Amino acid sequence: MFSRLIIRRSLHTTPRLLSSSPSPSALEVTLRNALKTSMKAKDKPAATCLKSILADVTNSAKSGTNPNEPSSQEGVMTVLRKGIAQRLQAAESYSPSSPSPHAENHASLTSEINLLRSFLPPIPTNESIQSSINKIIASLDSEVRGSKSATGKVLAALWEELGESKAGVDKKEVGKWVQDALKK
Repeated sequence: MFSRLIIRRSLHTTPRLLSSSPSPSALEVTLRNALKTSMKAKDKPAATCLKSILADVTNSAKSGTNPNEPSSQEGVMTVLRKGIAQRLQAAESYSPSSPSPHAENHASLTSEINLLRSFLPPIPTNESIQSSINKIIASLDSEVRGSKSATGKVLAALWEELGESKAGVDKKEVGKWVQDALKK
């Protein structure tokens, strides 16, 4: 009787152990490792902040198109940016110049914002993006510059040049910059 129970249980759990499920993104792994480090260091505010962000990452992955897949790198960055935006808005309401200032809350939110920003790749400056756009446009043929597909080609080359830091760029704004530069 007991041997049957053990065999059934092992058969029930074996596929899950042997399945090749997709691994989480590198950023999510980094966040989880930072959570472990902050918990070991007994840094309660950092651990609470990271738990909150990781819960949001899990929620966004489970509410996506395929709930069994982990979040992509872009998805984790989006959740981080939303978390930063929420904390910035809350920090404004607690700032010393607000109608109801709370210095402790403002300071803790500011430290959470700095913690979350440390996980995002560095954002290129507007000037460096503009110079990259101009350099890419200058390298295009005059026929290509006048075509309708020029914007897409410039953006594709720009995203390739920016690499991971493209995630921190407002894509709509950059698209407008490219269109304006092509009109010149």
